Amino acid sequence: MLTIERLSSGGVIPDYFCPAACRHCLYRCGPERKRLDLDPAEAAALFHRLRALGCGAVHIGGGEPLFNPQGAEALLEAAQRAGVEIDHVETNASWFRDLPSAVGILERLHARGLGTVLVSISPFHNEFIPLRKTLGVMAAARQAGLRVLPWVADFLPELEALGADRPHRWKEFIDRFGEDYLRRIPGRYWIHPGGRALDTFRPLLGGKRLGQILEESPASCARELSDTSHFHIDLHGNYIPGLCAGLAIAAEDLGETLSPERYPLITILVHEGIRGLFAFARRETGFAPAPGGWWNRCDLCDAIRLFLFERGWSRSQELSPQEFYRRRSSACDPPFCSS
Repeated sequence: MLTIERLSSGGVIPDYFCPAACRHCLYRCGPERKRLDLDPAEAAALFHRLRALGCGAVHIGGGEPLFNPQGAEALLEAAQRAGVEIDHVETNASWFRDLPSAVGILERLHARGLGTVLVSISPFHNEFIPLRKTLGVMAAARQAGLRVLPWVADFLPELEALGADRPHRWKEFIDRFGEDYLRRIPGRYWIHPGGRALDTFRPLLGGKRLGQILEESPASCARELSDTSHFHIDLHGNYIPGLCAGLAIAAEDLGETLSPERYPLITILVHEGIRGLFAFARRETGFAPAPGGWWNRCDLCDAIRLFLFERGWSRSQELSPQEFYRRRSSACDPPFCSS
């Protein structure tokens, strides 16, 4: 069975709320998610837990952690008290209003130990956030004495070509840079197969049939689920194994061998992989996959877990947070749909 004994490198998600709803977002963050703050006492306990498991530094992600700058300040203070360094804070710049106020926010964070800001840059972000805000946050960060990590700077010339004053819908990118623009992005930008990225890239890359997915998949997902080189843990105390968004291990269970009774789905994935989970869902709830192709086994796994959630499967708390599975839109915005 799986035991997460030590944590290497990862991040803390203090909120899933975000003014943007990017089409590649692993955790399906967006404006419809509840605005929740990580309680300072809970944050302190979480950082102490991370420290006890061997992790001395993490990043802060989201959601958009700087939409609530006071909450970000409290989080940095809790990390300092626990002896955990913050590698960087991720931001999509949606909160930017003007240079002086942004400098003030970032100076206060700098005073609490923050050294680096990762600024998200992509066409997906630019659908919601004008480039002027992105450039404004980078300028403010440098003025506040922070290092800036533009992720990914390679997209800047394309965003600049479209204009900095407003967001741009996907059709504008295609009209300017070609019909295959979306297909080329995974070669330029790390896209994890989960969350909204499945909906976005399935129409382009989802040509595999169910039998092919099951046949090609390994007999176990233990390697992915046990990987702690890029873990995330959220404000609810959910450790997300293997970046499998919507799958959760309670933080208090880290360091211990996971019980099959408490974690039946993870147990199946560890010992039998996606084939075992498919057989379980078909036997337990009559899972019947929708017609059409799949991107990969993560795509099928997400569909199985959504099916279980929608049918009220409640033998464990592994399908968390619940908002990850709720309000999945069936709307299709070309080119993000099948013909």
